[in-house]
Amino acid sequence: MKYLVLSALFAIGLHNAFASDDLPVAPEEIIKEHTQMCLDWATEDDIDAQSQYQYVLDCVNDELSDNGYQHVQQVNIK
Repeated sequence: MKYLVLSALFAIGLHNAFASDDLPVAPEEIIKEHTQMCLDWATEDDIDAQSQYQYVLDCVNDELSDNGYQHVQQVNIK
């Protein structure tokens, strides 16, 4: 039973990894807009400086997914 569950999770993860390659890459301007919006949210949510980058990266990728774009590996929060 444990192997069945692990196999299913692996298959889902593998599918998601390849499915994102079919999505278009977001224009740089959209990434910048989402980054700024997520930075604003991080400030509103009192996210500490140490956690801010990961918060913004996750937020940007959530927004990109919602809009049908590929995830990014990094964001510029300077």
